[in-house]
Amino acid sequence: MPLPRLDIFEKMRGIYTPVTDIRRKVLAEVARMIAQEKPPEYIETIPYKIITKDTPTYRDCVFRERAIVRERVRLAFGMDLKAFGAHGPIDDKNIVNAMKPEKVIQKPIVNVIKIGCERCPTESYIVSDVCKACIAHPCTSVCPVNAVSMKEDTSHIDQEKCIRCGRCAQVCPYNAIAYRERPCAAACGVDAIESDEQGFAQINYDKCVTCGLCIVSCPFAAIAEKSEIVQIMYALKEGNTHAIIAPSFVSQFGPLVKPEMIYEAIHQIGFKSICEVAYGADKSILSESEELLHLMAKKDEVDIEDIDLEEKDTQREFVGTSCCPSWVLAAKKNFPEMSHNISESYTPMVETAKRIKKKHPDGNVVMIGPCIAKKMECFHPEVQKFVDFIMTFEELAALFVGLGVDPTEIEPDTESKTDDMPSKLGRGFPVAGGVRQAIQENLKNMAEDEIEIPTESADTLEDCMDLLKKFKRGRLNPKPYLVEGMACPNGCIGGPGTLAPINRAKREVKKYKDKALKKFPKKEE
Repeated sequence: MPLPRLDIFEKMRGIYTPVTDIRRKVLAEVARMIAQEKPPEYIETIPYKIITKDTPTYRDCVFRERAIVRERVRLAFGMDLKAFGAHGPIDDKNIVNAMKPEKVIQKPIVNVIKIGCERCPTESYIVSDVCKACIAHPCTSVCPVNAVSMKEDTSHIDQEKCIRCGRCAQVCPYNAIAYRERPCAAACGVDAIESDEQGFAQINYDKCVTCGLCIVSCPFAAIAEKSEIVQIMYALKEGNTHAIIAPSFVSQFGPLVKPEMIYEAIHQIGFKSICEVAYGADKSILSESEELLHLMAKKDEVDIEDIDLEEKDTQREFVGTSCCPSWVLAAKKNFPEMSHNISESYTPMVETAKRIKKKHPDGNVVMIGPCIAKKMECFHPEVQKFVDFIMTFEELAALFVGLGVDPTEIEPDTESKTDDMPSKLGRGFPVAGGVRQAIQENLKNMAEDEIEIPTESADTLEDCMDLLKKFKRGRLNPKPYLVEGMACPNGCIGGPGTLAPINRAKREVKKYKDKALKKFPKKEE
């Protein structure tokens, strides 16, 4: 029996490919440059450290290979790409402006490196050499537009006529007709990947929500995001920089690296304190539980007279979770008439950062997590006040390499290295369905009643948009009062900035969640 087909999100995840190798080597070399206090002109040597041979390894030309790395180095410094076809050094006199402890990245965060793009074919069906030119040739019989014919002892599809219905592939007895699509476009749940006049992939930023899944789905490493590791390293040198770390961090640095070892490694590279973002998740649970109680009271589903609640907007049909910025942005862009249903609460990142800023008003706060969309979230004026920089787990690994810190060699310490006490429910946020479950259980605890709460959840933006479409058309029965949306497959553990295979991450998050000392979050006095 053949193995089941994998979807686009499963095909390259958890596999260390040459694309993964290039991504991480570029980040590590940039980190080494800053750690060793090399002068700006040193940046020109990095492509030669990544592509060491004088003959091509991955492309048709070694000069093209290095040109792609040069663009990746620019993005690693937080700079814009050079115009396609433009000549000149990486250091265009702007590099010095990036070498400082201040935010320098500008929109867009996700970029197509055109010199690396292979102009992959868009959606189409093609006949492979498996075709036997059989007598039956059912492919020609089922095509509704007569796009399939027999030519030169093989089946042929006229791409001008083809409507991509797939019926020919469905009936082929040899499975000789294959469906092909651009991997980056297949991964995009909001149809933001388009083609320019030359056939190169281009991003429609009016549609894009910076989920970053196109980045990890492109097998040619032609899409990349801007990084802030350079600015973070300069901030660390100033000595007043604090980390907030997403609960999906467990297992990201290998099965032998315990959470306490990661905390210590983060301290060793210069962070003064660490706080779990699960603390902010607890705040979100409390806030969204109250919003849900108000909604259910409005619909006479629950009595809230004896419950101490803040006033909340009840002009909504459901409460949509707010922790995933890509889901929130996609909902607002595609269903603006339903955007008022999204929770008013800050994301867990912001709630956690607010706590750190209260203690260290002059300090820098760095969010460490699986998410690229957080970099876009930080352009919001309300968020800028609390979060200074964003770093993915992949970028954190580069800092460990650049600064010579190996988490696997650190002795585990039983003493807590974090500045927080999150609940089990808060630590369960990074797995799809975890937010919904946390709010459900907390609401029942608040109401002291086994109330029934209709809910729905979706992960991947395509499924999220489909869920909202069904809600709008009245096709959900019963209508949910709570809707959880996650842009990434399986939730945050499937984010583009992760290092661990999804199944292992799911197991380890559950183990870490179960170690929390309390199940429910509590209101702070």
